[in-house]
Parts: sequence; C-alpha cells; structure tokens
Amino acid sequence: MTYRPLYHFAPSFGWMNDPNGLCQFNGVYHLFYQYHPFGVEWDDMHWGHATSTNLVHWEHKPIALRPGDDYDKDGVFSGSALVKDGVLHLYYTGNTWLDEKRETLRQVQCLATSTDGITFQKSARNPLISGIPARGNAHVRDPKVWGDDRQYYMVLGTRDETDGKVILYESDDALHWRERGIIAGETGQHGWMWECPDLFHLDGHEILLLSPQGMEIEGDRYQNLHQCGYFIGGLDVTTPCFTHGSFTELDYGHDFYAAQTFLDDNGRRILIAWNAMWERDWPEQQEGWTNQMTIPRELTVKNGRLWMKPVEELKSLRQSSISLESDSFTGKAFELEFDVKGTFQFSGFEGTVTLSATDDHIQLTRDNERRRINERCERMRIFVDSSSIEVFVNEGEYVFSSRIYPVDHSLRHHLNGEVSNIILHSFE
Repeated sequence: MTYRPLYHFAPSFGWMNDPNGLCQFNGVYHLFYQYHPFGVEWDDMHWGHATSTNLVHWEHKPIALRPGDDYDKDGVFSGSALVKDGVLHLYYTGNTWLDEKRETLRQVQCLATSTDGITFQKSARNPLISGIPARGNAHVRDPKVWGDDRQYYMVLGTRDETDGKVILYESDDALHWRERGIIAGETGQHGWMWECPDLFHLDGHEILLLSPQGMEIEGDRYQNLHQCGYFIGGLDVTTPCFTHGSFTELDYGHDFYAAQTFLDDNGRRILIAWNAMWERDWPEQQEGWTNQMTIPRELTVKNGRLWMKPVEELKSLRQSSISLESDSFTGKAFELEFDVKGTFQFSGFEGTVTLSATDDHIQLTRDNERRRINERCERMRIFVDSSSIEVFVNEGEYVFSSRIYPVDHSLRHHLNGEVSNIILHSFE
C-alpha cells in the first residue's frame, strides 16, 4: 500500500507546502503551490501548478515560477492571484537570504502575468514593493490581492519585535502600491508572526483569515505547532483598521495550515489548505514526494462563525454507496456519513486514528496526540484517503483534518455506538 492519495492533490515528485494563487481563469480552476522539485525536503521554493475543470481531478502543469532573479533568487514564496483585463496576475514574495545560516533575509513583493494561464512572465517593475514597512519587520510576505477597476488592495503578513500583524497596501492600477498601515495585530495575544493573510467578504461579513505562528496552548485550543484561524469584523480603509472579534480556529485537526480562499464563477467562496504541519515526520518521503492539500471546501457564515463543507463536485467520486449494517468494513479511499444519537467511536486503519464523541465533546486521536473540542455532534461526514482523514461535523460547523500513516497498512475500519443512517461511499 502506498501513502499516495487517490483524490487529494499531491505533487508527483518533491516537496509541497502552501497553496498559492487559487483562482478560476477562463473557466478553469488553477491551483499553484509552494514547490521544491529537486528533493523531498523544503528548500528554494518554486510555484508548482495544476489545473482542473471540476475541483476533483487535477492535471499537473509545468512549473509556473522559478527563483533566480536578484530579488527572488532564494525562493518564490507564497502569494495570490488576480484576474485583471483578461490577464492572470500572480503576486508573490521574493526571498533572498543574507547569510549562510539562512537566518537573515530580505523579502519583497513581486508580480508575474500570463494571458494563457500556463506561461508566466515576471514584471520588469519587480520588485513592486521593497523595504521594511513602518512598524513592521524584514519578515513581510504572502500578498493577498483583491479589487476592481477603481481600487485594489493587498494585505501582507508581518511582525514587529514580539507580535504578528497584517499590513494593508492600496493601488489604483494593481501595479503601483501605497503603504496604508497596520490594520490588525495590536493586541499582542496571537503569536509572533502572522502568515498567509486573506481578507474577503462573505454573507454580509468581512473575514480576516491567517496562520499565526507562536500562539500558546490554551487547554484544548491551539495545540498544533502553528495555527490557522480567522477574525470576523469590518475593514475601514480610510483609517485604516480591521475591527474584529475573537480569534477562532478554522480546523481542529493535527494537519491544517496556510489556508487560502478564492471566489469562483458561481459565486462560491472556496478554500484549500495545506494538509500538513511544520516539523512533522513524513513517511511518504520514502516514496519520493511530500505532503498533500485538503479537499476543496465551500465557506459560509452561520451563527457567527465560519462553516466549511466539501464542494458538491466531490460527490462525483462515489463509485458505489451502501447502507452499513455491521460495524466493520474495509477501504482505502471513501466517504462515510452517519447520524449521531449519543456516544460513538470510529477506529480507522485498525486503530491508527480514532474519532470519538460523547454528549459534550468530540475527539480525534492519532499516535496518542489528541485533538478535542467541547461540542456536541449530530451528524458526521468523514473522508478517508490512503494517509489522511477529514471529518466534517454537523454539516461543516466543525472540521478535523489530519494525516495518518497506518504502519501495517491495514484497510479495516470499525464504527460502533449510538449511530444510525450509516452510508459508505466507496471511491475505488
């Protein structure tokens, strides 16, 4: 048995991390990603590229962006996409190491464009933004750009001596940028660096999505090395300021980071994240590749929080569907859904991963690492794929995403407890 997924996107070879430049261009979905094509460890980053017509089956494309110019010679770091005047614009951070230990760096914001969505030309104006921002730090990266013909905006993640922050830039033409100032991160409560910021409007709310590094564990919260979550609030571009409520984790599993969203042609806000976490062991490296993405998810706002549900297109993966009567079954890639009446336990790959619930909490355990939330569940929808599990609770109110590596490669799973309406959809 291989750890390679059947339906999650993964590199054919090499290392992959953050999703970049998510968009729909000329009717085709584009997924770019941080990529090292010459080995299974993180190194000088490229932008890998894949396309899809249905968000389910992805086709590998030639590498979109490579490091090599003076301003990005040590890495084409994360960024976003903007479709403007029929041209696909990719904004990214150019990285240069200033010492041999790779501890001191220079980060600048750059642009590459394409008319066909396959071949990209770096702008002659690069870098578009250079220098350290006011009240910021040399760590300033991951541009997310949005706007229309009248005004364009960019948010970047940065930090000062102690705290993570998000900074706002403004442009009239998406080419010349003006620094507006820090819009969030003044409280000093949410880690020392804010990566991968994403600011968007959804269901009458404005959402600031980000990946803070360095948050302290608080009981059952913030248990990963780094987090991914959001604030709900409002952006005032004149001040500028993003007024918001409390920080909420977006996913409660072991492996979820650097999430990015985009608006597709159907008006859906779709999210894909890196289905991994830094400083892990990755057994798939023995197979010549490292890491995968989560399945695409549609976002909505309900009851003051973000909900995530699998995009409808994933139902096309269902090869067969049966109602389960026994509590034991086999499978490598499948979707399992059932109603919860009380306490239950799902044991995947003969106990490699365990999902359980009682009247007052839900818990996912992998290799004795527990991820738990003090909430009740009424319905479960579980996606398993060779070396991963994604659990959608109550139609997406809460989600757990984790990588799993069954040592004995057993395909047997068990479900028992107070459950009903059990349906197994096989993807094989």
